[in-house]
Amino acid sequence: MKRAPEPLYRQIAHRMRARIQSGALKPGDALPTEMALCEREGVSRHTAREALRLLAMDGLIERRRGAGTLVAEPPAPAFEQSLNDIESILQYAQRAVFQLDQSRMATRAELEAFNLAGDYTAFIGLRAQKSNSPVCRTRIFVMRSLAPDTDDLPAMSGSISEWIEATHAITILTVEQRMEAVALTRADAARLGLSKGFPALRTLRRYKDARRRIVLISENLHPAGRFAYEMVLERQNR
Repeated sequence: MKRAPEPLYRQIAHRMRARIQSGALKPGDALPTEMALCEREGVSRHTAREALRLLAMDGLIERRRGAGTLVAEPPAPAFEQSLNDIESILQYAQRAVFQLDQSRMATRAELEAFNLAGDYTAFIGLRAQKSNSPVCRTRIFVMRSLAPDTDDLPAMSGSISEWIEATHAITILTVEQRMEAVALTRADAARLGLSKGFPALRTLRRYKDARRRIVLISENLHPAGRFAYEMVLERQNR
């Protein structure tokens, strides 16, 4: 079945978003008025207004009295994390609380996507800090024999990996991490209160024990502007 074409206002918003994110339009630059956008794109005023509304929702533009519509200054990250060792990674779970949406068995498609073999329990939800906007969309896949019950999650003061170590006497020796820039899917964007295609940082971590088993995998999708990593790199003496 053919997918319906994307609405015109979303197409216009995507093109304008791309110009802002590429730097072609810089903070403080003026955008066309609704009428000018109508003439340029050949659309109705309602369509032009909806395109600008999407960009405003994503925090990319702002309207100032007497100045019109301008490209917004990028916001300071709402959450920062140092990244120097495993302990600093574990602190993240203590500062950004996990809010569970659903727990279930991982599907075959998920197991294949994350290169997992065996039975894993999936925990899916958001991480947030107090009353701030969600920091990220999170998916956690835990070896089923080691997974906590859903009822245990609210009482956890740290991460699921720490709970596994304490409960099952297993030591996490290695955390493999991969980071990449992605565009949010419609479902993830909606859960984060953003529009489809909004830029995000995807962080994938594989937690392995002494037997090299993948005890746990976590995938975090951090929308642009809500999160920042900080690393300190030192030159080793030769």
